[in-house]
Amino acid sequence: MKKSLVIIIHHNTVQYTDPLYEMLKPYEREDYDLIVLDNGSDEGKSSKYTSVRSDENTGYGGGLDLSMRLLLEDPSYDSVAVLNSDLILHGYNCIRKLREQLFSRDDLMIVSPCVIQPTSNQCFWKAMHCWNAKEIRFIPAVDFQFVLMKREFVEKVKSFGSKYGWVQDMIAGFVCEDNGWKIGICDWIPIVHLENGTVRANPHLSDYNQKAQIEMTEYFRSKGLEERVKKLRNVYGNYKYEPN
Repeated sequence: MKKSLVIIIHHNTVQYTDPLYEMLKPYEREDYDLIVLDNGSDEGKSSKYTSVRSDENTGYGGGLDLSMRLLLEDPSYDSVAVLNSDLILHGYNCIRKLREQLFSRDDLMIVSPCVIQPTSNQCFWKAMHCWNAKEIRFIPAVDFQFVLMKREFVEKVKSFGSKYGWVQDMIAGFVCEDNGWKIGICDWIPIVHLENGTVRANPHLSDYNQKAQIEMTEYFRSKGLEERVKKLRNVYGNYKYEPN
């Protein structure tokens, strides 16, 4: 039986990673394997559930690329879920339900829960909000807070080539658009995102978002994608769900 590889990317935030692991572990059955990827944590700050370790902190983008490589190296997996550590998840059997959606259509390559933040300010990308849709919503790009990706998509992309991990949201949208694929959000499977939890918990990452913005700007400029990014950001950021 094919199954998903589910990876929590961890860096020095045991207070987030271990509870998240413990929320998911009881529902790990035949349909997924759950692991923690330690992304260069300092001594004494690794999760007790660590399965795979990087000797250096490669940023979220590097952790994402390593996660995709782990999928590609093992043919028993048909998909990979990559999670930020600073999430709260009470959607019991959420992986199973996400899998059901992901494999309900041949052209659906990525699914994600909707995202709620415990503040008055919500995720910048309105498409990620909870719109209380009763069926899967198709969106033009996706915020990589918790995504489940098909092997076919990962085989196409292989690597996003980003250290800080801000380019993949748009690149995923471009790849899916160019190949006639879709990205979906499940409003009935919510997650709570403790925004920038890893950055706030690590003073040495205080300039992370600034560096990520610079990397993203330079990346898309070097690829000649600035106009395409501008158009997609406008659609993605000003998204409004209109039920049928």
